[in-house]
Amino acid sequence: MLFKEIIGQQEVKGKLLSLVREDRTPHAMMLFGPEGTGKLALALAMTQYLACNDRQEDDACGVCPSCIKFGKLVHPDLHFVVPVLKTGSMTAPPVSDDYAVEWREALLTDLYLTESQWYESLGAENKQGIINVRESENIIRKLAFKPYESDYRMVVIWLPEKMNQPAANKLLKLIEEPPEKTLILMVSEHTNKILPTILSRTQLFHVPPISGADLREGLMKLGQADQQQIEDAVLRANGNMSTALQTLRQDDVERQHFELFTELMRLSYARDIVQINGWVERVAGMGRERQKQVIDYSLRLLRENFILNMENDSLNYMSAKESEFSRKFSPFIHEGNVHALAETFTLAGNHIEANGNARIILMDLSIRVIRLLMQKATAAN
Repeated sequence: MLFKEIIGQQEVKGKLLSLVREDRTPHAMMLFGPEGTGKLALALAMTQYLACNDRQEDDACGVCPSCIKFGKLVHPDLHFVVPVLKTGSMTAPPVSDDYAVEWREALLTDLYLTESQWYESLGAENKQGIINVRESENIIRKLAFKPYESDYRMVVIWLPEKMNQPAANKLLKLIEEPPEKTLILMVSEHTNKILPTILSRTQLFHVPPISGADLREGLMKLGQADQQQIEDAVLRANGNMSTALQTLRQDDVERQHFELFTELMRLSYARDIVQINGWVERVAGMGRERQKQVIDYSLRLLRENFILNMENDSLNYMSAKESEFSRKFSPFIHEGNVHALAETFTLAGNHIEANGNARIILMDLSIRVIRLLMQKATAAN
């Protein structure tokens, strides 16, 4: 991965390049920020730059033997740690090496890969991955060896917030005192879920949402959509490249999220419990990751409708289809119910993530939505 291939993030790129050029590369780093901002791509670009045999001023050469191996994600000094789960007839706790082929395929297909897309590629969207203590032992063993071809041993830990307590504790000493010429590069979306003792041992780099101008330019280079589709994608994305790409693809999952949200809002407004029960059964029959995606999508559209109701169009990030629905629906999302609605959907998402009974959670959510949509705007005064 080359820095020039990454959309936007010029400031972050400059900081990472300076660390390598000035020989100030820390032994443990954390790239953190929202989903779809290019954190993982930046981590790959930095490791490739660090190992490049013909390093340029502002990027790796892209053609040396080291860069070619990085381009295929097969360099012997680059290791990955990602959340994994048991599939098939597996009995032992799984580690990332068990899914090395699947990981390379998924990442080379989409460098803005999301957690849910990763699980879907494994055919296990109804489960949640973790990073277990066996994985930590694996990392410690790998980093004990000398580098094979480059000056550094490098490990990229994607979503370290998925480490369970024993795994995190096992890594503490390694992160604090790693072998010489070692780079531990973590890529996180929820630093609040990481042990403070791990955070304090890493150098933190915030990766913000991609600017609208950079997103627009990056999507235009893809050449797969007309100008109006690109504008819709930029508005919908709010700095998230993964969301922008989904919007352009107009895939079935994205359409289904929109249809499920609008259906729930209409049925709740009509107080049609019988039809709501059918909605609950359909969503409960989906995988857990898909259920979480529906909740996240709903939270985003609730926010957009509230902003629209406040007549602040400059802060709206919706596609044309979403905007058409929201012009009629937004008056029902106001200061009297927006906070309670957001808390209700967030709580449902937390309960789903904690493996609660989806039918009970979703029916409770629906009943709460009925009550909240009945509230008037003056309720907050």
